[in-house]
Amino acid sequence: MAKRSRRRREPPKRTLIAPLVMLAGGMAVGVLVWHVLMLDPSPRWRSAEQLSRQDREALERVLTAHP
Repeated sequence: MAKRSRRRREPPKRTLIAPLVMLAGGMAVGVLVWHVLMLDPSPRWRSAEQLSRQDREALERVLTAHP
């Protein structure tokens, strides 16, 4: 029996690169989400919500009715 020259079977390069690309993409998305969540919760361009006079009076009635 003659020795056959066997080619070493290696996985295609894309099977090694694709998981690394997905990992890097996931890390990038994670950093972006973390950055957005760590921003100041009240951006400067938004003003604070204010209750109308009638709403404040109604809230006072509710709060004083239930001690």
